[in-house]
Formats: sequence, structure tokens, C-alpha cells
Amino acid sequence: MPESGIRLIRVVLLSSAFAFGLGPSLAGAMETGVYQPPDLSKFLLISEEEGDGDGDGVQETHILRYRNLEGDSIFSMTTKQRLWAWSLESVATSAVSGPSNYVIRDSDCDGTFDERYALNEEFHLPECLK
Repeated sequence: MPESGIRLIRVVLLSSAFAFGLGPSLAGAMETGVYQPPDLSKFLLISEEEGDGDGDGVQETHILRYRNLEGDSIFSMTTKQRLWAWSLESVATSAVSGPSNYVIRDSDCDGTFDERYALNEEFHLPECLK
């Protein structure tokens, strides 16, 4: 793949946001809290790939992509056997942030997803996995 997985994801998400007339100004800033991974019970695994989670050109992150019958998509990111990010994008809403559109990240490798980003915000591999 000519682009890193993260950059490709960002381009797709930003393209979706701008297609609906939404720009970065409508995205909320990263939030902190305790966030639960999305429910995969109605999703099917559609692809697996390696990606670059920190922008250094090395594809160290395993990415799993899921989709449901409605067209919603989920992906997970794992590095060094540590799952550190989930993303959910719902086709039912055009918002780039909210309960149906987000990225959650485990910022310190403790197993708790403690940061939440809008779909058009950048997020990177946590320092604890570099």
C-alpha cells in the first residue's frame, strides 16, 4: 500500500466530513474519560492490513476492519499485541463526532480507552508502544 494506514484512514474520514459540508471547525477537541469499545455483535470482519500508527514509515500497527449490513464501519488498531484504538463510523449520521462517530484511544497502555476523538481529528500510536 503506497500510503500508511493511518494517513489513508484520515483522508477517507476527512473526505467524508467535507462531503457533508463539515470541516475541522465543527469537530470537538479530544475528550478524556472512560470509553467502551464498540459492540461487534452485528459486524463482520472484512479486512486486515498493516499500517503506520506513528508516521515514521514503519508499518507496525495491525488494523482490523469490520462492517455491518447497514454500512456502518469499525476498525481496531493493535501494536505489539496491545489493542490501542477503536473507531466507529455510522452511515446514519453525517456528524463527524458523537455517539455514532468517534475514535477512542488507550493513551497509556493500561487497557482503558481514555481519549475520544472526532473522526476528522488526528490520533497517533501511544508513546508507551513506540
